[in-house]
Amino acid sequence: MENELNPYQAPSADVEPFVGSVAGAPQASRAVRFANLLIDGVCRSIIGAVAAVMGAATDNAGLSLALSLGSMVGFYLFFEGMFQATPGKFITRTRVVDLDGNKPGFGQILGRTLARFVPFEPFSFFSSTKDGWHDRWSGTRVVQR
Repeated sequence: MENELNPYQAPSADVEPFVGSVAGAPQASRAVRFANLLIDGVCRSIIGAVAAVMGAATDNAGLSLALSLGSMVGFYLFFEGMFQATPGKFITRTRVVDLDGNKPGFGQILGRTLARFVPFEPFSFFSSTKDGWHDRWSGTRVVQR
């Protein structure tokens, strides 16, 4: 009777949540990730302000909004897609990798970027793991170099 499946038993996962390192590189701490957020926020704000001024110069509100939102998407797609790191990650010596420790694909970077638009996504770092929703949903991690 011990080996029989109990249909009333709560479901459980066979996989442990990711904690630790990816291909030998230690995962970035929450403090480092917060520093990345602050540094990248300043950089994104500067780029967004320049884009908004450029859009405002055309007297087209739709273009101004598109440039501002596009600057955020473009910021992450360019830096993480080309270098595996944003300015904040360069400063804190971290980088984005896939679960095998390799350079993530374009789809994964796009997924990370779009997941950042989910309301309350920054609060996902208060879970028991060191990664946020944009890491988990895209199959990526941020590790120390």
